[in-house]
Amino acid sequence: MDRLIPLIKGDFSRLNKYNLFAANFVVMLVWATLVWFIDAGQLKQFVPVIFVADSTMMTILLVGATLFYEKQEHTVNSVMVSPVTEDEYLMAKIIVSVLNSLITVVIISGILYFVKDVSYNYLLIALAAVIVTAVHTLIGIFLSYHAKNFTAVLINLMVYSFVCLFPTLFASFGLINAKVAKYLIVLPPEAANILFGAGIKETELWKLVFGFVYLIALAFVLYRFIVKPKFNDYVMREMGV
Repeated sequence: MDRLIPLIKGDFSRLNKYNLFAANFVVMLVWATLVWFIDAGQLKQFVPVIFVADSTMMTILLVGATLFYEKQEHTVNSVMVSPVTEDEYLMAKIIVSVLNSLITVVIISGILYFVKDVSYNYLLIALAAVIVTAVHTLIGIFLSYHAKNFTAVLINLMVYSFVCLFPTLFASFGLINAKVAKYLIVLPPEAANILFGAGIKETELWKLVFGFVYLIALAFVLYRFIVKPKFNDYVMREMGV
């Protein structure tokens, strides 16, 4: 824990130094503006989309940007000669991403409550934000492992969006046949949509349970068998070894 806290502070400092906090705040302003103009009756359909987009795409983007700037600062080189462990380094990334997502949840929820008089199950939304963001932090780290520069990170993000996020959004707005849409539950953004939706509207219990179990299991698999095992290869490659 003594080493984890400085890592978290360092990540937040880096987000602020390179105006990534400012970029995230601008995105939140866009969401807030949309919420302002949307009728209260339609918000329950639209709000999960906000939280899904923030906890998936914004998370991957911020993680990718953070790792890119760490490369420029040679932070990874410092990690290798410090007592910091792989688990501490990766856990700091997850915690920072989760805190960023929770900030968005708090701000958007406050706007909805005070401006639109819309409330929902905040605990369930917060739990969804934690697990969905953790999963996509790991996905973001994995995508960054295979990106030579930030442009490559953006390309990987767009590929992931087309394959996983856009089908979820299309299904949410009824643009995909219901018989096809039911199979999208195996996509992480669709499972995320189910969890966030459950906090706002009535959802079948089996879908809620499946969403949590699936994403928790996916986080474990990603961390244990993909992200952590490939961390040393990533570090060695960045060091030119």
